[in-house]
Amino acid sequence: MAFYGKVFAVEKDENYEAFVKSMGIPEDKQKNLLEYKPTQKIAKNGDEYTVTVGTKNGERVYNFKSGIEFASTIRDQPAKITVTVDGNKMTQVVKFDIGLTLTLKKEYTDDTLTEEISHNGWDGVARRFYKAQ
Repeated sequence: MAFYGKVFAVEKDENYEAFVKSMGIPEDKQKNLLEYKPTQKIAKNGDEYTVTVGTKNGERVYNFKSGIEFASTIRDQPAKITVTVDGNKMTQVVKFDIGLTLTLKKEYTDDTLTEEISHNGWDGVARRFYKAQ
């Protein structure tokens, strides 16, 4: 797939502020999330995938196999993550120990990444639009 190895950066979003506010987190953490404009890169090696997320604080790398749950920590919160890859689509389910479950649905083209984000307890959907650098 032509999108493997490309770095995608956030260009715009829809309903993202409502999504962040719906999580009920403190205002200072909301502000950080609203300012969060990561880059993303996905690579594939056999049946293993590597996703690199770039932030102003550096890179975060995680490796996974499609459909197999793994443990991680996100913003100091323990989580169990399952990522399922189907062609140019990827669904990521993040279950935090605090009871919050995020679902991120990503669709790649050669030059774009569209990400839909939702969580249990909120009936809305936020979208982030990325462009290849």
